[in-house]
Amino acid sequence: MHPRNIYNVEPDFKQLATTFDSFKTFVKEGLNGRSFINFKDPNAVKLCPAIPNRLNYILWLEDLLSETMETTTKAKGIDIGVGASCIYPLLACACHPHWSFLGTEIDTRSMDYAKKNIERNHLEDRIQLMYNKDPDKIFPLDDEKETFDFCMCNPPFYESKEALEEGMSNKELEPYAVCTGSSNEMITTGGEYGFISKMINESVRLGTRIRWYTSMLGMKKSIGPLVRLIKQAKITNYLVTELTQGKTTRWVIAWSFYSERAFKTYSLEEYHPKCQFVVNLPKSPQFVIDQMECILKDLEIDYEKKQDDETITSTNGWKIVKMNVIYR
Repeated sequence: MHPRNIYNVEPDFKQLATTFDSFKTFVKEGLNGRSFINFKDPNAVKLCPAIPNRLNYILWLEDLLSETMETTTKAKGIDIGVGASCIYPLLACACHPHWSFLGTEIDTRSMDYAKKNIERNHLEDRIQLMYNKDPDKIFPLDDEKETFDFCMCNPPFYESKEALEEGMSNKELEPYAVCTGSSNEMITTGGEYGFISKMINESVRLGTRIRWYTSMLGMKKSIGPLVRLIKQAKITNYLVTELTQGKTTRWVIAWSFYSERAFKTYSLEEYHPKCQFVVNLPKSPQFVIDQMECILKDLEIDYEKKQDDETITSTNGWKIVKMNVIYR
């Protein structure tokens, strides 16, 4: 669980039941007097998508943006496949009062419900919805001048109903909650690998229009092939993280065409890029030269500026030192 996740402290279901009458029906009391919810009851969780793991994703994304952007106060993101609950934009906007979202959706019924949820939360001015008429296209961005700070996605994990059933039966631990996802939310051609492969291919065309491309993964076996695909696309700035909450483990893969890299944001070391890192100096080259001159003066070292890109220094007991200052 992310250290800033409020669900590190277990919610008080009994207190919530006294506050919300509609919620009270699903709260039970155990023999030990502890209140709980039967997460295997479809009626109890159908309209309540699991929040802790989704909040983990948002908090990790917040770390990533904070480390690689000058300011994240007014970050603008895309949620690919916003779903009926519109949970990611609603949750992110609740955490960040100045963030805004574009949510895409291929299912009209889900889009109608998402719109109602946005209106109920009075976020029409911060969350916009776009119906994606072409399901083979991940990013339906027509305005070539529009840019975003990030995209996020919880793609369909499975490529068929059979694969879904096999995946559920192969779980080492019994699921804590019943699965309530619709078929278009759970199944797609090629599964999550096929979906994110399209994201990577389309991102090459979009380039820096989106600073960070990210997507959740439900199967660890997809990570290696996707990282190889990123490398084949000559993308050298990427990272993979693991999100763990209760019995559920998910992964997030992120890549960028910008040079700013994340070194402090939690990521899995085995998937770190092997290439040389790039750092943008926060000051101009002239600032660096001026600081060097100050240091030389403090050390009482005589120096002579011969050209714009080189300096000769000398002092008693020292050999003549030539320092080349090269900048691009």
